[in-house]
Amino acid sequence: MSDFRQDPISGRWAIVAESRSARPTEYPVRPPSSSIENCPFCEGHESWTPAEVGAARPAGLPANGPGWRVRAIPNKFPTLSADAGAARGATENPEGPIRPGWGFHEVIIATPEHSTPLAKLTPEAAGRLLRMVRERLRVLLTTNGVEACVTFENSGPESGGTLLHPHLQIVALPEIPPLLREEVDGLARFARAHEGRCGYESIASAERVDRSRMVRDSDDFTVFAPFASEHPFEVRIHPRRHESSFAQATDRELDELASLLPAVLGALDDVAPGASYNLVSRALPAGRPRAEEYHWHLDLLPRLVRADGFEVGGGISVNPVSPESAAEQFRAALERSGGPIPAAR
Repeated sequence: MSDFRQDPISGRWAIVAESRSARPTEYPVRPPSSSIENCPFCEGHESWTPAEVGAARPAGLPANGPGWRVRAIPNKFPTLSADAGAARGATENPEGPIRPGWGFHEVIIATPEHSTPLAKLTPEAAGRLLRMVRERLRVLLTTNGVEACVTFENSGPESGGTLLHPHLQIVALPEIPPLLREEVDGLARFARAHEGRCGYESIASAERVDRSRMVRDSDDFTVFAPFASEHPFEVRIHPRRHESSFAQATDRELDELASLLPAVLGALDDVAPGASYNLVSRALPAGRPRAEEYHWHLDLLPRLVRADGFEVGGGISVNPVSPESAAEQFRAALERSGGPIPAAR
């Protein structure tokens, strides 16, 4: 038996249909290249990339050379580029408005190690990566003209990823993208209907009471499978403290997340070995209109199924793994791992 579920903030519907997991598939998945010799992100290949805009390396070592531990660079093949110029106004034409693709697109190389995924990072290495993400977001979100940032990881061939070497990306946009606007509008509606309360905090609080979709609950983060998950084994990492972006995360929160995030990614690999995934976080600049209503979070979106014609044509995702089952399997995987993760509450 399937059921329709609606996200209380975005209003989007998903169908949970566990029987769909039994469908046969004959399409192969092509693994990504793993050639260290041809990888532009490996240590020693710094000249293959644009000049770095940030790096963590021992004192005394020169920029754009070996010895780094985390490295931030402009994307060589950007989605948006500052080179688009200052003239960012839209031009009308019969087909619709058009304007230059101005913005910023950066890559944060997680580690010099070519084949060490985020799930295998030590808390120290993950902490360095998260601090670099925070540093770059603080720069980009305070840049004139930037209205929003999307931070993400594409891991695996089904995610849109093209390089195996672990890295995150940040795209800074001159306007709020549709999914983020959908969230902000939904949070505003929720606040008007519930005496100004944050919708995401209310959801996390309800999940802590219900617990059927709870994965982990610690001092600073609540981890759960969203009620209307659109992806099998989808997980949300929700900070308890209300802020509009990851740029405002505290050192304490980053230290906890440095243990929690690799553990959750490792649990995904346990329940769905080799799964491609997208890891996504959206952000609004602090102090801008409506930013106070937003509550940042990390969404882990496994890419285990391909959308079919109904999903594309109808705009409704079909999830073959119930969030309740997903959470149960994640909890079991975290217990099996026995790693250095924050204690459950």
